[in-house]
Amino acid sequence: MKAKSLDFTAIFQSWIHSRYLLSLRESFIALLPYFVSSALAILLINGAINFSLTDSDSRINQTVEQSAQLILLLFPLMVTLSVGFHYSKNLGHSGIVGAILALLSFAVHSHFLVFNQGEISLNPTGSSAYAVVIPSLTSALLHYISIFLPKNSRYLFGVSEFLKEKLLLVLPFSLVFFGLFFLIPIFDWLGIQIMLMLTPDPTSSVAELMFERMITTHMFWFFGVHGDNMFTMLFEQSFLEQDIIPGLNAKTFYDTFVLLGGTGCFVGLILAALALPKYTHERNIAKLSIPFTIFNFCEILLFALPVFLNPILLLPFIIAPCINFLLAYLFLSSGWVGFEQAEISWMTPTLINGYQVGTDLGAIILQLCLILINTLIYYPFLKWSAEKTNYHLALQRLTEQLHLSEQYAATSERRFLNQQRVSKQSTKALNSVLNEIAQGQLQLHYQPQVCLLTGKVQGFEALLRLKTAQGKLIGPYFLDTLVAHQQTELIDLWVMEQTARDLLHWRKQGFVPIVSINLNPNVLTQAELVEKLCQLFTEFPNQVKVEIVESSYLNDQALVCEHISKLKTYGIDTVIDDFGTGYSSLFMLANLPVNQVKLDRQFLVQAQTDKGKLLYQHVVNIFIQMGYTIVAEGIETEQELNWIKSLGVQVAQGWYYAKALPAKDIMEFKLN
Repeated sequence: MKAKSLDFTAIFQSWIHSRYLLSLRESFIALLPYFVSSALAILLINGAINFSLTDSDSRINQTVEQSAQLILLLFPLMVTLSVGFHYSKNLGHSGIVGAILALLSFAVHSHFLVFNQGEISLNPTGSSAYAVVIPSLTSALLHYISIFLPKNSRYLFGVSEFLKEKLLLVLPFSLVFFGLFFLIPIFDWLGIQIMLMLTPDPTSSVAELMFERMITTHMFWFFGVHGDNMFTMLFEQSFLEQDIIPGLNAKTFYDTFVLLGGTGCFVGLILAALALPKYTHERNIAKLSIPFTIFNFCEILLFALPVFLNPILLLPFIIAPCINFLLAYLFLSSGWVGFEQAEISWMTPTLINGYQVGTDLGAIILQLCLILINTLIYYPFLKWSAEKTNYHLALQRLTEQLHLSEQYAATSERRFLNQQRVSKQSTKALNSVLNEIAQGQLQLHYQPQVCLLTGKVQGFEALLRLKTAQGKLIGPYFLDTLVAHQQTELIDLWVMEQTARDLLHWRKQGFVPIVSINLNPNVLTQAELVEKLCQLFTEFPNQVKVEIVESSYLNDQALVCEHISKLKTYGIDTVIDDFGTGYSSLFMLANLPVNQVKLDRQFLVQAQTDKGKLLYQHVVNIFIQMGYTIVAEGIETEQELNWIKSLGVQVAQGWYYAKALPAKDIMEFKLN
């Protein structure tokens, strides 16, 4: 039982933090200005009419009404664009290409555009069900098809990276677009079957029909579809105007005593969110939505909190209106609360509508009690959600538990000032480095690696050099600064692509060397960069090795092993570089799928002492027994060369043979 519980928890955590849910959350948060504009437009037009502040034929009224209609009409389109952009971006593809594909597919397959006798009209209600499904489908298909299709990148050398990325998406884009002509009919059929199951039984009582409608619309809302509009389009609902209790029709009952702030009884949700600690996402969004929730606008909480597709909040989202429905029906039908039929707008604020419908204070008291119950229902789930997604709260609790809050507060200002000073100095150093690189010219030079068994060159290590604006050739002094600022990806990509260009050039000359490239340790933890390596060197199998310092494997060994194995399937070996200078762990290395290790020169220098020599000997012996090929770096003298030979080291590299040479010179390099 315990194992099953742990499995369920792992699955739940994986879903909560999945790239898909993150993308949807980003998509709807990006639409916040749109939601607010929509809510304001509708609020202004309805408020002006209800309070007789404007004539329905006035220019101001017409302008506001047209704006509100346009915003509502284009809502599915905006959702499609936002989801297509953010999901594609988070899958590692071009966000704009993903958005264009989603928009094009939506226009064709969603019934958003209605053609009638040569005229085109928009159908936002019928198409809203597709606004999340289609961009989710197109982005996922674009991603997986791009992975499995062969990459003919050898034809794109010399093309800018921006253009290359777009060209490689042409075929996947086309396959996804035309593939939807086969997939969407399947989704349509499934949707029809679901609708048939949800169709209300016309023989049921008004209360039963209203309860079924409530559950159905809330499930629509949870999946990002406008529940009320969708229900109106799909099902007959004349029962809304019939009495659910003698003297009170179903719609008035529902708007007054069930929703209480909008779709999910959101007055209670807001009060629960306001009870959370400051600066949590849930509390901030709740505060932002207060003016709109007063008038029963629910989009901000649904999509920006979000309730939409949030499994943590699904339960209270359904339970709260159910409790309200059952309790209100009990109290009203029993005569414990007086009421009378009144025509009220859906925008009428909670308590005011209770005053209009109730014959005494009983209706308002009932509403207040229901709001309190809703608050108690929502609070534990919102608290759980905040803890799962808010690291600031977790840090605060940790410091309190460790009794560090006072010390932490006492030194916070000093730490802040120190951080500001260091940050300023660090930023200045980064800007200086970037400017020097931009003004100079990056180059790759190649240092030979010699097999000590045959005496022949068996490969070359690509070493980064910078030719300054003054023409001076210097080493990569800037790497430490770039690493500190996590700005090495551009350099890594340049090294990969320049190596591929050099290999292609040499192959045309009939020269096929083995080349080792040095990349930032984080490369093997990033799927996109590993995929890039596979694409670039698929035409050069068994010619490329990737050198990564062993400290990079400490954080996520399982992921690194997976990526090393993937590279190996493309004929790219991984080499452990600079062993002896980082957080070396023989146990960890024994579990990595690699077979070559390089011993740093600093390790060799330490062998000048008796203890250092003994350590070097034992390390070499262990690696030989483990089956590793050993490369001794930094060999500068014949004495050093003879000593490592006597230990059984197989490969040597260093100034004894040659310094790193320009790419144009290594074809002619010969050992003396």
